[in-house]
Amino acid sequence: MSEEDYRPPLADHWDRMEAKYGDESGDFSFDQLTDEELLEMERLGIMAIYQDDWVTSQEKINLQPLLTLVEKQRTKRGLSAPDNSSS
Repeated sequence: MSEEDYRPPLADHWDRMEAKYGDESGDFSFDQLTDEELLEMERLGIMAIYQDDWVTSQEKINLQPLLTLVEKQRTKRGLSAPDNSSS
């Protein structure tokens, strides 16, 4: 697989959430995600930004706001941070 063909697991999770909760424009609110889906998005976002060498530097920068939004939603719900030790 080439770097151009690579899709991080976060991209696939995002696509599933858009398909499940998105409106006609593909937008959705993080309020709609289950706790598990939200924690999975955060876990995969952390992996993409900090651990995935196939994700480019620019993509990592672009993902930072997503991680911030997910973390705010998690905090609002009173959830613990995801456990990344199993990855």
